[in-house]
Parts: sequence; structure tokens; C-alpha cells
Amino acid sequence: MSHGDDKPRPESGSPRRVRLDLAFHDLSYCVKVGLRRESRALLKEVSGLCRSGQLTAIMGPSGAGKTTLMNVLAGYTRRGVTGDLLVNGLQRDPHEFQSMSCYIMQDDKLQPHLSVSEAMTFAANLKIPDHHRKHDKIQKTLQSLGLEESRKTRIGKLSGGQRKRLAIALELINNPPVMFFDEPTSGLDSSATKQCVMQLKLLAEEGRTIVCTIHQPSALIFEMFDHLCIIASGCCVYQGCTSEMLTFLSNQGLNCPPYHNPADYVLEVCTGDYGEGHVEKLVQAIENGKCERWHRRIGSCSSKYAESIANGSITSEYSHGTPEIGPLVDTTKKPRPKLYAASFPAQFLHLIRRTFLIHFRDSSLTRMRLMLHIAIGFLIGTLFFGIGNDAGHTLNNFSFLYFCLMFIQFTAFSTMSLTFPLELPVVAREHFNRWYSLGSYYAAVTLADIPTQIMCTFAYVVVAYFMTSQPYEFHRFILFLIMCILVGLVSQSIGLIFGISMTVQNSMVFGPLAICPSLIFSGFFVYMKDAPSYFDWLFHMSYMKYSLEGLMLAMYGYDRPRLKCYSDYCHYSQPKRFLQEVDMDGGSYWVDAVFLISLFFFLRLIGYCALLLEVYCRRTFSR
Repeated sequence: MSHGDDKPRPESGSPRRVRLDLAFHDLSYCVKVGLRRESRALLKEVSGLCRSGQLTAIMGPSGAGKTTLMNVLAGYTRRGVTGDLLVNGLQRDPHEFQSMSCYIMQDDKLQPHLSVSEAMTFAANLKIPDHHRKHDKIQKTLQSLGLEESRKTRIGKLSGGQRKRLAIALELINNPPVMFFDEPTSGLDSSATKQCVMQLKLLAEEGRTIVCTIHQPSALIFEMFDHLCIIASGCCVYQGCTSEMLTFLSNQGLNCPPYHNPADYVLEVCTGDYGEGHVEKLVQAIENGKCERWHRRIGSCSSKYAESIANGSITSEYSHGTPEIGPLVDTTKKPRPKLYAASFPAQFLHLIRRTFLIHFRDSSLTRMRLMLHIAIGFLIGTLFFGIGNDAGHTLNNFSFLYFCLMFIQFTAFSTMSLTFPLELPVVAREHFNRWYSLGSYYAAVTLADIPTQIMCTFAYVVVAYFMTSQPYEFHRFILFLIMCILVGLVSQSIGLIFGISMTVQNSMVFGPLAICPSLIFSGFFVYMKDAPSYFDWLFHMSYMKYSLEGLMLAMYGYDRPRLKCYSDYCHYSQPKRFLQEVDMDGGSYWVDAVFLISLFFFLRLIGYCALLLEVYCRRTFSR
């Protein structure tokens, strides 16, 4: 080859990027709506093509099916989908394709307490764990996206445009050949929108297949797209080159007025502003996306990279040392690729380290919780000051013990039910893009908050226990502390289940209602011996009954000596008599503890099942 040949060449030892062209034929998607579960078609036998090296836009009016089509193409929605999805002319294998693509959603949530550099390092550790040039890849990616100067900035302090670019950078770290973007310009001003779309175009020019949905772009932004797929009422009204769209519309008797934004005009046509019946006419003319007359040929691309894309020689600057990406073939002829780049232990270690870092920096989650427990400890200690060994205040001490359980229960429950729903969008995106498994994430988040919960409970118990003059015996203090920690962990697990399954508003309404039966049958408001026998099973199912019984046995059991009496007569001077009065003399502290420990593990298992179901439902019933 002559020295004047200026085609991009891969560096020595760098693999070539293989083109991945996506095609879809007769794609339909139906959902069940209403009480009668009637079927509603959101996509109606749509066809189209998304080529590598081109920036493809999916456009259409609100409710037309843009995001639905994007979810189906990205593999985020699978259930209820019919039709053919092809990659390089072969039937697409969902697992193999998912390992070579990424999906950046419209409401993309990032961890606000991490810096840009920390977020990138975390992504690199999970997506390319064995890469020896990991630091160089992170730096090159940040430089290419204009984030080098912001690498030490917390994500919560980034601008909207910077967050969008960071979301791209996080997925770009392992150099996927196919990238999907749902409304990447949403919430950005005109300048940030232009920068974002220019970046997407540069990514496409490097040989990637870039597909994005966009709503009502400006004329300048509209011209930056290479390929269009316009959706109206679940059908395709245009599929082809951006520059040929007006010609296509003109052939159908629809002439765009001079100085009118072509994107606005085609959306106005789709919404019926120029009369009814045009959508059906356009769908028929474009054959619902099957007509390829208006497609741009690779050789006619204006991009300076077009020739390199055509012969497959283009190589991204980020691809050095990454595994070669070949064409998709029948999975029976080769082993299926690994779902996750990092092993389960590695995922767990990186996730728990990130969770600890977030907890340390989030003052509302750690410092405020600790301060609240200490403050309430002093308040309740002042209210019940010095009553622990006074036989005349035994009933008041009973109320103190019950309040301790109530306070720890509701703070632990509220913390998880308020904070975990904010994590779900992050989890859904990162799990779908194959950062980590749900098992490793759940194990990390389960263990990461336990030390914080134990620390807060310990702070409260130390203050309240000694201010109220409970027995100054080490073993009783430890038994008291263990029971408070166990009830906190059980309540935390219940809050986790509600936080996963419901919104913040619903969990704060229905969560306390679900806890109420356990409070009613705890043995504080009514003793088990005084309740009708057919309610006995509810007492035995109440975890608060076992918690309260454990605290009572820790304080008044184990042959505690006679209480001091500062009045003429104290009915409950003998601790054993008081245990008999509240029907807790026949209990066993360690049976109560084992029950709570077993319940903790059972609820955590239920929480994991709820997480699996929630992520599945988000993908199945997404629009």
C-alpha cells in the first residue's frame, strides 16, 4: 500500500471492528390493558434497518411507539414481541447480542455521591476487570467526551450535559459495537443538545451502530442524523436517509413549507395537522418500513470514515486490548459468551465497596441516622430517667422496653423503604447492561447497611440503657443489645421488601399497615393469656412478640434479684412475678433470638425474589 493511503489502520495487535447491522421485520408488540385485559398493539408489523457507521434516529409524536421500538430493539422488552430481529442477516441471539450492546435510558440515574473518576473506575473494574491498560482507557474515554477536567467532581454537581456524556462514557469503557439511547437530549439546552448529538455522530463514524430516539429536534440537529425511522400509531411512515425524507413526502403530495423545520413538519403530518389519512398513505408508500428505496448506501456516506467502515478496517481508539467482536452466528457452533466480565466474588467486592463509599458520603443516610438515634436516646433516657431498678416504675419500664423496639423498628423500616426505590433505576440499567448480576448486588446491599444499622442501634442502646438505670450487668446489656439489633435487622428487611415492590409513597402508606398486626399481637396491648384462643396463632407469628419477650427476659429473667422499692408497697418487687403477670415467664430468650434470625434470612430471601420480579416487570411492562 502506498504511503499516501490515509485510511485508518488498526495498531499492531489491535482487533478490527466488525460491522453489526441490525434489521427487524414485521415487528409487533402487544400489551394487556384495562380490567378486562384487552390486547393493545403498540407496534404493528414494523420493519427497518440500522446500519453500523450511521447515526439512526427513531422519531415520532408522543405515544407513537418510539420508546417501545427502542426497548424491543435493545432487548429490554422481550415478552409479547413477535417478528424477526436480525444481526448481519442472522437471527439474533438475545444473550450474545446483549453482551455486545448497551442501552442508555432517558431517565438515566447515576450515583450522585461518586466522583466522575470513581464511577468510571467502578465501571471499568466490572466491565474489563483483567485489562492491563484500564487507567489509560478511562483517561482516553474521558478526554474524548470532554470530561477530563471534571474527573474529581461529584456526579451530583455535574450539569445535565455532563451527566449525559458521563452516562455514555460509563458504557463506552468496554467499547460496545451497538449503543442505544432513549431521548439522549432530554432536558438539555440547545448548546448541550448539539454537543451530545455531535458526540453520538462521532461514535457512529468510528464504526458503531448508534440508535437513538429523539422528539422534535431542531433543523440543525435533524440534519446531523444519517438515517431516520419515523413511527406513527405503531407503524413506520418513513425509513431511510435523512436528506431524502422531504423528497419522499413530496412524492406523496406533502410539500414542506419554505423555512419550516422538516422534523416539525413530518410530526405535524403524523398528528393530523394537515388532514386525516396521511399516516395510512405514508405507511403504504414505505411498506411499513420494508421499502429500501430511500436508504443511503454505505458508499455514499459523507463521513470521512465511510470507506473504512465499508471494508471493516476501522478501529476505535478505545478498542486496544479488548476481545475481538465477531459476527453473530448460531450459538450451537460455539460456546455462549459470559454474561458478566467479572466473577461473582469480584462483583460483590466492588459493589460493597461502592455502597460503603456512598453511605459514608451521604450524610442523610449515615450521620443523620446516627445523630437521630443518639438524640432520641437522650430524650427517652430523660423521660424514663433512673426507673430501671425501681419496683414502683416496673410498668413504666415495660413501656420503655416496648418503645425501644418501636423506635428501632420504624427507623430501620423507613430508612430502607425511603432510599431503596431511588436505587432501582440504577440497578435496572446496570444489570441490563451486564455490569453485574442481581445476586451480587443484593448480597452487597444486604451486607453493606448492616454495620450502619448496628452502629445506630448500639448508640441508642448505650445512651438509653444507662440513663434509665437498667441492670449494670454486662450479660444483660449484651442480651438487650442483641435483641434490639435483631428487631432492627428484621424491620430493615421488611422495609427492603416494600422499597423494592412499591414506590416511596405507597411503601410509607402500606408498610406501617402491614406491620400493625405484629404490634397489636406483641403482648404489650393485650396479653396472650387474656386474648381469645383463636388469636393464639397471630401471637406466635408476631415478631414483635418474640422481640418484646426477649427484652423482658433479658431484663427480668435469669434470676434477677429483688428490685428496690422506694414506696410503702411495690407489687412487682419480684421480677419473676412481673414476668408471670405479662405472661412471659415461660419463654426462652434464645428461642426468641433464633426465631428472629430465621425470620431475617427468610425475609432477605423474599426481598431477593421481589427484586427479581421487579426488574422483570420493569422490562416486561415497559413502554
